[in-house]
Amino acid sequence: MSKTLVIGVGNTLRSDDGAGIRVAEQAGVQFPDVDVVCVHGLTPELAETVARYDRLIVVDASLSAVGLRVTTLNPDTPFPRSHSLSPGGVLALSSSLYHHAPAEALLIELPVRSTGFGESLSPATAGLVDACLDVMKPYVTRS
Repeated sequence: MSKTLVIGVGNTLRSDDGAGIRVAEQAGVQFPDVDVVCVHGLTPELAETVARYDRLIVVDASLSAVGLRVTTLNPDTPFPRSHSLSPGGVLALSSSLYHHAPAEALLIELPVRSTGFGESLSPATAGLVDACLDVMKPYVTRS
């Protein structure tokens, strides 16, 4: 079983909405032992992938985050019956269908300042990319 999966969520064509993907891509460069998946949204199909890992870090932009927000996830979160899931819903589905969910799981949210058309992050959100990587480091560097 592989150790750590980082899932970046967002749309890189809508400014800060792409922050999760930008962080995940940087994590893949800075931490070569992690696996990275970038998606537009969390779907039930991810449960099979997530079941193969010991640790999961989901990175996403959030309209409600004021600053960098880190939440510990657990697989007990009920999942909605739809085509998109919360991070806890992906864990719950992974546990239910594949009898395994990562023992450690985090959601890291970056604040959204702009969702206009464009591929660059706002200065405020771009300034938090390194902080996200710092939060990840203890999780992705342990064996």
